[in-house]
Amino acid sequence: MKTLHPDHDLEKAIPFLLARAGARMGNAFAKALKPYGLSLSEWRVCASLQHTPRQTLSELATHASTDLSALSRIVDRLVEHELMAREKCDTDKRAVRINLTERGLALTCELIPLAQHYEAVATSDFSATEVKTLRAMLLRLYANATPLA
Repeated sequence: MKTLHPDHDLEKAIPFLLARAGARMGNAFAKALKPYGLSLSEWRVCASLQHTPRQTLSELATHASTDLSALSRIVDRLVEHELMAREKCDTDKRAVRINLTERGLALTCELIPLAQHYEAVATSDFSATEVKTLRAMLLRLYANATPLA
């Protein structure tokens, strides 16, 4: 007995296309980060803290798109390498905020142009308007996917 299945071209599926593009860009940038002693996940945490300092672990997990258990290990390693520090929250002594050290901020700022270069290469044949539109569409796509989480 033959069953009919709707056609699904994986190579045109948006989740696949996003994952494939992200993997290519992420893997290339991860190789560039190796001489600096950072993984891609560690870079994302540093970049997130550079943009928004003094985040809690849960805030950082959301901004860096990392689950809490993995994030805790990442922060432990970066604290050990004196790139980050844990600070007690002023208003809630039980809460801990994560911040870049001076050394961590300097390294992150040194790597920002490299990250921007990788993005520029990946979008090199896009117009400035297309890049702006792509960013806006990806932000909308992420927001629209909230119910799926």
